[in-house]
Amino acid sequence: KRTGQCKKKMCPRGKATAKSLTLVLPAPEVDLPEVPVRAVRRMDGHGGSGLTLMYSDHIGIERLIPFAEKYYSCDDEDEARDTAKHMTKEAYEQHVTSPVSPDIMKLKPSEACFNTNKYPDAVRALLSNGIITDTGKRVQIGLYPEKFPICRIHAPQTDSREDTQRQNNEREQMMANMGFTTFKMGG
Repeated sequence: KRTGQCKKKMCPRGKATAKSLTLVLPAPEVDLPEVPVRAVRRMDGHGGSGLTLMYSDHIGIERLIPFAEKYYSCDDEDEARDTAKHMTKEAYEQHVTSPVSPDIMKLKPSEACFNTNKYPDAVRALLSNGIITDTGKRVQIGLYPEKFPICRIHAPQTDSREDTQRQNNEREQMMANMGFTTFKMGG
């Protein structure tokens, strides 16, 4: 029975305890601290699972202030604190997963391909925190010479195919309003 109580944790099965979807990644640059993030499962371009890492305040908003100061050029501490609060709605890493065409490999609904070439630290941290588990399957994507792991994501899906389509339509409309033209490829 689902009660809606598991917002920042993975809802466990049976008698298992819930695991947190928040974690800390290594510092992205020498002059910044470790970055607190939360894992969010979203749909990819093929309607399968994907994973986004969002900034998180789970260890205090103060940890995000250096990121606000550096990335948003805040003028003072109050502006940096206010910006840090809003950063929790933003992605730290938009796509640590890569879409896999169903023509290449059919994935289960909770599985995704993790790009260990671009995001090795994030994938290691997700694995060690139990947010994802390696299925043992591998797939080659794009022009990368190596095969990437297919992992099971232990987080609830946060959007639907309709949400994704609506967001794409809104983005296309915004671009059209700016004078850009969208070309539909392959269909």
